[in-house]
Amino acid sequence: MQTRTLADPETLAARRTRLQEPHIAPLSAFAARLRDSVALGMRLDAPHFDPRSGGIHTEILLLLESPGPKVAQTGFASPDNPDRTAENLSCLLRLAGIGRERCLLWNIVPWQLSAAGVVTPTAAQVRAAAPATLELLTLLPALRVVVLVGAKAQGGWRFVSPQLRRPLPTVNCPHPSPRYFATDPQAPVRALSALVEARLLAKTAAA
Repeated sequence: MQTRTLADPETLAARRTRLQEPHIAPLSAFAARLRDSVALGMRLDAPHFDPRSGGIHTEILLLLESPGPKVAQTGFASPDNPDRTAENLSCLLRLAGIGRERCLLWNIVPWQLSAAGVVTPTAAQVRAAAPATLELLTLLPALRVVVLVGAKAQGGWRFVSPQLRRPLPTVNCPHPSPRYFATDPQAPVRALSALVEARLLAKTAAA
């Protein structure tokens, strides 16, 4: 299977031309509003949503931690980014039977904390990002389940869940970073199991 496709300049340019397609345009506008905002004294550098995703028709939302350095290069939150975390996630989605048109990738802290390397969000940064996550959820009327990918997303959900307008089932999933997968050989198995559970929950909710 093809992964890391956003490393190709032509593929990246083509993806940018799709940002105003009907399924993704409301999310593009939301990301643009974030980029015009300031939180905790910093201007927010939020990436684009991936037009290959389900956009506003998404059934499964994947919330990771915060955008990594490759996101700063491509400008997209996407499983097609040229890094091993995105590659692992792309492979896991395929194995779990989750089509790209059914899911959406985003982060519990949606703006860039560092373009130079991975920075773990502080509790204050996670709390400050909760309103943005809540606004995103209002743009996803078909959403059935949220997959909380990694400990920061799982911990940060407590700032979001009490304010939800409707209950949403959640599934905890290990973070697909190569470092974590290398230190815990069972993490890929648990991650795949979590994504399969999310697919089944979304199917049940839609029935």
